[in-house]
Amino acid sequence: MADILTQLQTCLDQLATQFYATLGYLSTYHDNSPTIPPPQVPDAAPALAKIPKNSSAPPAPAGVPAAAQASPPPPQSAQLARGASETGQGGEVVDPNLPPAPDSPRTFASRQRELARDLIIKEQQIEYLISVLPGIGSSEAEQESKIRELEKELRGVEEEREQKAKELKKLRRRLETALGAVETGIYGNRGHLMG
Repeated sequence: MADILTQLQTCLDQLATQFYATLGYLSTYHDNSPTIPPPQVPDAAPALAKIPKNSSAPPAPAGVPAAAQASPPPPQSAQLARGASETGQGGEVVDPNLPPAPDSPRTFASRQRELARDLIIKEQQIEYLISVLPGIGSSEAEQESKIRELEKELRGVEEEREQKAKELKKLRRRLETALGAVETGIYGNRGHLMG
């Protein structure tokens, strides 16, 4: 049972890791297309104009004045001099702090299906491990009855072990007596004086 419990804990840890990785992928590589509220429900979502746009600039510390926060980014030549930029595929300068480009809709949908399939497979493994745990599918009374039977069996085995230990002590004494007689027969009385 401990082996099944260890496997179950490992699968749960893996499932949590898969959830985290899936959310990370979905939030990083989606196309950022805005949602459109349904036309028949006016209060379903706030107007798109009221939703603040996400900024790609890192957040400024709380102690920095608002005027300094809104300063324009340095020119690209200054970024290159500091080594803060890289060259993209077309030779353009790409800021490494910007998120990666979104995947194409086809690639994104394919990866979503793959991630969903992996989550389903892991969940099925967990369900299987739970189904093979001892006691699943039996009532509390049946489990208590089984425990009592196992306790009786354990007591019987313990009594048998104690009897075998007593027999082993008797056999050891007989063997020691036989070895003592052999020693006396070979060495005579001198063997006792030498030992």
